[in-house]
Amino acid sequence: MATVTERLTGRQHRATLLAGLGVALFVGFIVQESWAGRDVTGDSLLFFLIVGITIGSIYAVAASGLVVTYTTSGIFNFAQGAIGMFMAFVYWELKINLGIQTLVAVALTVLVAAPLFGAGIERLLMRRLATAPLVAQLVVTIGLMLALIGLAAFIWDPTESRAVGTFFGSEGFNIGQTYMPYYRLITIVAGIVIAIALRFVLYRTRLGVAMRAVVDNRDLAALNGVRPGRVSSFSWALGASMAAIAGIFLAEELSSLSIDTLTLLIVDAFAAAIIGRLKSLPMTYVGGMIIGLSLSFQQNFLTWAGRWSSASFAIPTIILFLALLFLPQDRIEGRRTATMKTARFISLKRALFGFTVVFVGVLLLAGVLDRPNVRRLTLALVTALIMVSLVPLTGWSGQISLAAITFVGIGAWATFEFSTAGGELFGLQLFDAGNPLLLLVGALVAVPFGVLMAFPALRLRGLYLALATMSFARMAEFVFFDQPEIFGGQGRRIADISVFGSDISAPFSILGIDFPQDSGLLLAVAFLIGVVGMMIVAMRRGTFGRRLIAMRDSPAACATLGVNLFRTKMAVFMISAAIAGFAGALLGIARGTASTMDFAMLQGLPLLLLLVVGGASVVSGALVGGILLQVFTWLTVLFPNGLNIPFVDLDAIALQSKIGPGLAGIGIGRNPEGAVTEVSIAWQEKVENRGDAAPPAAASAATSGQQA
Repeated sequence: MATVTERLTGRQHRATLLAGLGVALFVGFIVQESWAGRDVTGDSLLFFLIVGITIGSIYAVAASGLVVTYTTSGIFNFAQGAIGMFMAFVYWELKINLGIQTLVAVALTVLVAAPLFGAGIERLLMRRLATAPLVAQLVVTIGLMLALIGLAAFIWDPTESRAVGTFFGSEGFNIGQTYMPYYRLITIVAGIVIAIALRFVLYRTRLGVAMRAVVDNRDLAALNGVRPGRVSSFSWALGASMAAIAGIFLAEELSSLSIDTLTLLIVDAFAAAIIGRLKSLPMTYVGGMIIGLSLSFQQNFLTWAGRWSSASFAIPTIILFLALLFLPQDRIEGRRTATMKTARFISLKRALFGFTVVFVGVLLLAGVLDRPNVRRLTLALVTALIMVSLVPLTGWSGQISLAAITFVGIGAWATFEFSTAGGELFGLQLFDAGNPLLLLVGALVAVPFGVLMAFPALRLRGLYLALATMSFARMAEFVFFDQPEIFGGQGRRIADISVFGSDISAPFSILGIDFPQDSGLLLAVAFLIGVVGMMIVAMRRGTFGRRLIAMRDSPAACATLGVNLFRTKMAVFMISAAIAGFAGALLGIARGTASTMDFAMLQGLPLLLLLVVGGASVVSGALVGGILLQVFTWLTVLFPNGLNIPFVDLDAIALQSKIGPGLAGIGIGRNPEGAVTEVSIAWQEKVENRGDAAPPAAASAATSGQQA
């Protein structure tokens, strides 16, 4: 008779086969509907293979660097794409701007600049993260990615066009009727050589054995003569060199260098690393080939027009999402890391007092600030409300999500679509534009999408869930937001809230104090943060909040005690999506417009990053994070002419506006619990120690009195 485990395994296998069949049928349907009508000949197939293997080799090299660093350090480097991008610009600086010979420029970039940069990252940042909570590890590498993107934009003006050219220019040779440029041949050969060399180093040399031993047990490896610090530094140096090679090869394929494009294209290599299960270099190479051939196939044999004109950009992300879902169950746990501390929950009375103080402070600021600063403060509070949506999801339950920005965009879209400005929808009577009930509509419309995102969370956790949510957000850009019925290319105009027949943002007076335009919306946002915040505090004090904390600490123990993990995860994703959708409606109203670019995946990364900086488990941490995000903008307003640093001719204000959020995320490695949580815990310990010390002191005083 089959055991329960065997029956469950059989069900999982059948579900996997059915899902695989469904995906295959869907892909076949897309190919049939998008077929360009091009004849399939030997030359067309050969050209398809050349382009596909070239692109696949680039992705394989980038993903191999990821696998090396993860295998030897246990840290998944979200900054791999940014490192490759930055090194591609370094290569351009050496080759084009300084006129250094091509091979010398490649050697200086790949063998000097990149290894030194990778080793420096490991020494300064990653070494102390080995035992840190997973969310802190991810936030530091995401912060590094954002800092490198900002630093590249500061050094190299993004508005200028740059190109690195190709090896040997346009020279090449013919294979039949198909032309093979030398630079593509070099890319293919380099990919094969690097894959073989890495495999040999990791599994056939003493250094490779030491690299794999360090991550398994750093102390035990040291007892056997291994120097963990040097080994870890070498692995990160090697990973950075792989990123540099991929960045240079990819820059050759592009007509011009673009910071975001280069970064995101190398990020697409995450799919190849996941196909290799973050450990197998041969399977990682296969994963790179799958991505490259898929992109080449759609480029040569399919046509994308109309509503699906940008859908091809989502292909690597779709592959990543599918690879995560079809991973064997024993590979989805991720590495075990410490959990984050949680501040003790406060009473509802103290929470109400705190939110009242915040509202009064905002009221006073609204009376003295001019309109531009009122709008900046409004955006800061709306951003804080968006971050509040991640408090129960990430701060309590440990479900790391990089897709909050997607639910924000859905809420903003719903505010337009379900109003009279969006026209009729399925013949339903819609709300008037500006009706406050549209805020609730934004929350409700986001809930089904939260349910959709919750299904992968039932199977994935930790790093794999973070990657799944990232791919979900990336796919939403092209498959959902780019649709003409959503935002399309022109965006949407979102009306202001109207109360009693007048816009809430109109100027008004209270007790003789004149409030500028948009102050009403600012006060409304401050009030709504208090309402939502009180609901979150009440939730944390209740059974559901304790259940989320327990699920984060030990899902297995929760299941043993009878906690329904399916319902709990589904509920927390729905709640998070509803709050994010509600905040998205407010964001659309505050900005007045909404477009696809406002809700791109990269735009959402600072949300999680600065929430963790403030404190992911408390609402006050979200307030700190939202204000901190706007501080970098405020500084540029306070110093419109910049602030030059003597002797180096460097504008400190312009630099911090580019790299400030990234540096804040990098700093979380020193304080993974966040500023508010750390202060709260320190204060609680101080009060407890003072309480423990009081009785002896009182007893001593009493004794002294008796003696006197």
